[in-house]
Amino acid sequence: MNTLQMMPTSIWALASATIIMIVLITLVLNLYYRKRLQAIGPLNSDIGDLVNQKQQLETDIDSIRDWISTQNDEILRLKAEREEQEITRAELLRLEQEASQKEEDNKKLRDEVGALENQRHLLVQSMEKVEDEKTELKKEIESLGKERDKALDALKEAESNLKKEKEKLEADLKDIEKRIEETKKAEADLLDTIAKAEQQITDYNNALKVIKEDIEAAQKNLKELEQQIDSKERDIKDLDRIQRSKEREVESLQERKIDLDARVEPLSSKLKTIGQMPPEAFESLNMGFFDKSEIVRANASEADVLKNLYTLTEASGFELPERLQNAFHTSLKTSDISCLTVMAGVSGTGKSAFPKLYAQSMGLHFLPLAVEPRWDSPQDLFGFLNYMENRFEATTLGRSLVQFDNSPFCSPHANMNDQILLVLLDEMNLARIEYYFSEFLSKLETRRNVDLSHKPDYRMVSTEIYAGGRENKELGIENSDPIFLYAGKNVLFVGTMNEDETTQSLSDKVIDRANVLYFGKPDRLKNQKQQIQQYKNWAPISFDNWKSWYREPEKANIPDFETADELLNDINTTLGELGRPFGWRTYRAIMTYIANHPSVTINGQDSMQPISDQVAMRVMPKLRGLDLAEYDSVFTRLRGQLQRIDDPALMEAFKSASESAQGFFDWRGIQW
Repeated sequence: MNTLQMMPTSIWALASATIIMIVLITLVLNLYYRKRLQAIGPLNSDIGDLVNQKQQLETDIDSIRDWISTQNDEILRLKAEREEQEITRAELLRLEQEASQKEEDNKKLRDEVGALENQRHLLVQSMEKVEDEKTELKKEIESLGKERDKALDALKEAESNLKKEKEKLEADLKDIEKRIEETKKAEADLLDTIAKAEQQITDYNNALKVIKEDIEAAQKNLKELEQQIDSKERDIKDLDRIQRSKEREVESLQERKIDLDARVEPLSSKLKTIGQMPPEAFESLNMGFFDKSEIVRANASEADVLKNLYTLTEASGFELPERLQNAFHTSLKTSDISCLTVMAGVSGTGKSAFPKLYAQSMGLHFLPLAVEPRWDSPQDLFGFLNYMENRFEATTLGRSLVQFDNSPFCSPHANMNDQILLVLLDEMNLARIEYYFSEFLSKLETRRNVDLSHKPDYRMVSTEIYAGGRENKELGIENSDPIFLYAGKNVLFVGTMNEDETTQSLSDKVIDRANVLYFGKPDRLKNQKQQIQQYKNWAPISFDNWKSWYREPEKANIPDFETADELLNDINTTLGELGRPFGWRTYRAIMTYIANHPSVTINGQDSMQPISDQVAMRVMPKLRGLDLAEYDSVFTRLRGQLQRIDDPALMEAFKSASESAQGFFDWRGIQW
């Protein structure tokens, strides 16, 4: 093998040396030939010899050429031999590889034969074991046969015993038949007793029917109570948190009660002497709180004032998304059906400052009211009758309502019913909202589609203040007309709500009649960019101008109305399975919100974002406190319906509420 491998290299070296030698001989002969030619010139006499030499050289050259041709043929032969040697070497290499592979195959076969031999040995052992087990089974069969024989003998004995028992039972049966005859004789005596008992049963059945009806009613009430338990349980924590403060208040109230009890008797005596309040007693209602604006904008466009809002908000250093600002604006625009807008969240997120900026940019008059924990009646909002001085003490809100209404108490020079007032109830849940605002909220809700020129209708939607009317009649004093205050549609109400241990939670009644916007923490904090003094010179907007922006759902061109309607009905069906469906009022409020959202009224876009806003503000809060495990499949279906809205912020908020550590649905609003 080594010799064959060395042969091609030797041949190539020999061929190369031969070629080099040929080339050198050719060059030497060529040089020699040229020198001979150069010598021909001076040797004209030797031409004949030179010619002969030339011929000889040509003959030599031909010989050399033949030799070169012969060498070329030899080189080709050597190349052919080299190729054959290469083929032979490759074949030998292949044969060696095949021999090696066959050796490996033989080794595997030997291993497999060894393994098969081991398996054969194991099978032999298994067969021997099976034979042993077969022998044991034969022994067990023989044993079972013996037990079977014993069982047959016992069965025969049992049959004999049963025959004896049957004879005994037959004897007992004859005795029982004899007793039955005796019983029949006694039955007649019992008939009278049975008749009386049947009458008693009838009476008992009637009473039972009444009891069942009471039970059904109680079960129905129980179901309603169970539905309320979830809401009440959420209030328990709030009640526990304020218990300590209430206990402190109790001591103060007890002291106040002692003082009031001492004053009741003289005041009662004085009340009976009071007749109809004189007109001058209500002068405080005529004391307008705002300076009347003589210049009022009557043609401002909604798009322009919204741009003013965005600009002012940014200039003031607030990082509030336009989506949140649009939601707040739309909620106020639709106050006719959603009469309260609530901004909830942790303290210091701009809930109190933003309404002021909104009023400033829109050209609305702004009235902030700081709610106090002691507020417990509508008198804290509007005022009270001072019996000691025989006059009505009006609050700023009472005076403002008169000023923004065409009220007989308002002087013409102070009347501002053509302008708009934004009232802010700051930290409105420091006190129980139901105590001081619930009745007024109902009045706000009923003012829709009411003819104010009709006195009974006007009084129906007005708030009766305790100014001598009702209280005087209870005391037996006649000719005492009540005083009514009316909050016109040009008065908008906004409330802020801090969610901490010092505050009260909102009732379902308030939530159902309000748009609740949750303020999250700002993404980043920054200082005021520029002076905002320039924005304070905008003239107020007229109420008629404001009303011109409003659209009724039936008359508005809502994009994808059928899609929105179908989606809301599907969601409501799912809410019904959760025991928390919404009614016509909520549906109407949602569609009104969609119809008046800037994405529809200004941009003409689809209605999915306003739907998402309303689902977040009105639908999801209804589900707070539900057991996620109990309604897992229903919540899964609801998740699929919400995905049709295609709002990542809504889905993220739903996911967060569904992953509550307590196992209950804990809605905290969306991140605007």
